[in-house]
Amino acid sequence: MELFTSKNKNITTSGVLLLTKSIGAIIVSTSLDVEALTTEQIKVEVEKATGNEEITRGYMSLQDFIYLTTFNGDAISSDATYKTTAECEICEDGAIVLGDKDVIKISLIGLKGAETYVLNGIEMPEMSNKTLAFENKSMSSDDKDKHFEVYHCDLALLDNSDDIQEVSYTFLNDNVVKYTMHELRVLSRSVDPVAYVRQDFTVKGAFSGKLQLPLFGVKSIEVRKNQGNIVNLLMRIEA
Repeated sequence: MELFTSKNKNITTSGVLLLTKSIGAIIVSTSLDVEALTTEQIKVEVEKATGNEEITRGYMSLQDFIYLTTFNGDAISSDATYKTTAECEICEDGAIVLGDKDVIKISLIGLKGAETYVLNGIEMPEMSNKTLAFENKSMSSDDKDKHFEVYHCDLALLDNSDDIQEVSYTFLNDNVVKYTMHELRVLSRSVDPVAYVRQDFTVKGAFSGKLQLPLFGVKSIEVRKNQGNIVNLLMRIEA
């Protein structure tokens, strides 16, 4: 079902979209290349009588949202109309369970008025309580190394920065493995070799600004970097 379109409206926000029908994924379509989504942000939350579920925990980059919901099984694609189309999973194994007065709230800000953005909600044959959520971590410009607990997450999105010297993984068996950024780039592509099929049919295996890191069996990671720049780490919390 179509939830929103900005076509021919010259608008920069969607307003709050209220959805009382259960969905398990959001299709994001836009006239922009995914790497050109530089200002756009999305907020998704489920307002329930039993307590709210913040999927994005406030606004997050629409580009990051797409990257964190399409890794491995779902490539970002395109068609004759849109340079980017992405099926973004927000609930595992089905659609979000909604009670009588529960509502899913979705909003977009930072849209470029001359471009087109379309959101569709995807219904599922089954219901599920496995709602996904995302957590934002960062290293300040003064930080040289930082430890992150990730045992509750299955995917991380790390800035693809030359300032990062090394990333150490501590696995559930307490073994520690250290990786360079080059090694992580190769390992990420080996898990998901097709990241984006562009409108001209060229295929990208990765993105220039971000690195998608699977966290299967990982308890924590430690990032060492040069001082002077902020490094961001976004994580998808396992449902």
